[in-house]
Amino acid sequence: MSQLSAEEAHVYSQSPAHYAVARCDYGLLRSVLSRLPRLPTAGEVSSEVDSLLAEQKADIVSSVIDNREVPGRETPLHLAVRLGNARAVEMLAAAGADCSLQNGRGWSALQEAVCARKEAIAMVITKYYQPMAWSKWCRRLPRIVAELNRMKDFYMELTFHFESSVIPFIGRIAPSDTYKIWKRGSNLRADMTLAGFDSFKIQRSDRSYLFLGKENMGSGELLVLMHKKKEVVNAFEDAAVQPSDAEVAHEVAVMSRANVYRPGLDVTQAQLVPQLTWRKHEKAETVGNWKCKVYDMQNVSVSIRSRKVLGAVEEDEEEETLDYANLLTEEEKHQLEMVLSGDCENLEEQKENSACVNGRGGRPKAEKSRPISGKEEDDSKKSSAKEEESEFKKGLRPTLWVTDNFPLKIEELLPLLDILSSKVKAVRRLRELLTTKLPAGTFPVKMSIPVVPTIRVIVTFSKFQERHAMQNNLKPEHTGSWFSWMKSSNPSSEHADPFLVPGDYTWKKGKQVIVP
Repeated sequence: MSQLSAEEAHVYSQSPAHYAVARCDYGLLRSVLSRLPRLPTAGEVSSEVDSLLAEQKADIVSSVIDNREVPGRETPLHLAVRLGNARAVEMLAAAGADCSLQNGRGWSALQEAVCARKEAIAMVITKYYQPMAWSKWCRRLPRIVAELNRMKDFYMELTFHFESSVIPFIGRIAPSDTYKIWKRGSNLRADMTLAGFDSFKIQRSDRSYLFLGKENMGSGELLVLMHKKKEVVNAFEDAAVQPSDAEVAHEVAVMSRANVYRPGLDVTQAQLVPQLTWRKHEKAETVGNWKCKVYDMQNVSVSIRSRKVLGAVEEDEEEETLDYANLLTEEEKHQLEMVLSGDCENLEEQKENSACVNGRGGRPKAEKSRPISGKEEDDSKKSSAKEEESEFKKGLRPTLWVTDNFPLKIEELLPLLDILSSKVKAVRRLRELLTTKLPAGTFPVKMSIPVVPTIRVIVTFSKFQERHAMQNNLKPEHTGSWFSWMKSSNPSSEHADPFLVPGDYTWKKGKQVIVP
């Protein structure tokens, strides 16, 4: 454990929590934390009013113990991890510090602890992480249930398909998917097979997610139906239970064996610029039943950042990852590797020269890393020699087709995405774009989102049907994963309820971590 000198700690003088950690002044830190309002427990928040009051208290607490207005955008928890101060880490985590917040380099305090091989500190953070995440979710849940109940009932389809300017075989390795979404009262159901596509790592998972809201109690259940195994898991089961020491140790051991990886879109400086026709008029196109204006989203960058630690192995994914081995020729595999490594210019040059590419003839260029200078360079010298950090970053331009007559508003859609984004990476990426400032009263019915520089996923709200009381149990006109299992469980039903769990599915007990 290290301590900053008074001169070094002066940069934190405007943040009492940071300063106390920097000087290892536990009395000051205890005093700072004791003056914060007490956050309500999960069972104390049961209405929308309770939720709003709890969020106000949480904002006051966060302004002190999650403050990032300091060099390196470190929270007090990040600073405690960097200094190796396990006691301060425990005090902050117990007070409700948000372990998921990122510093200026894009890493959470837990990731920093794991990469620095500070297992004891990582265990402290992990012990408090799930209770913190669950409390945060429970503070929001009554508002989400109330917002769902105020919305109109509907059935909606959301299609995903991939396009590329340099990979003609993209359709074979990235098949499309259609999310089927039902909303009734405070209940929500989503059927899908595409779980994620970060860095073009296509993850497949034939699942349904059922959120069953309890309006009077301001709570709900999230059920995960795994159709391949015919199993059901309650994602909220045991979420409030403090993990045992053995479970914490196992979780940290698993994290320590995996490379740390962070993909994402930076839309903080995004601006919408309308596309123009050759006559300099704003471009308009029809998407489904909606007439749209077409916008380019400028000042957006996609980044793929990773940290490798000696002894780490590739992280096991819960979902199935698509295997390209039997789908592509050796030349096509090599072209894909070049694209995913960012070596698109060389690929274009090879195409122009009609050169024969041998898939075994060489390795693709390494991932591009951004220059590290100044204080980061000094810090990197102090870091373990075993650790390697790299980042591929490129400015990209998503395209949005925006209409002003879609029957759903963005602010109405966000609660639905909040429920699903904790479990589905693809929904998380979609939510990032939808939180960008759009023209008032508009809705993006189609989006072209960069996955890697030359591959985009096209997301389209292809169908929206408002449902009335007599229609809510009716099946959609098409077939799909929902139709398949519902038909097999009750073949004689013509009006099966999409919010019922099939009788031949087995209930499984499984601990699910809630992502805040």
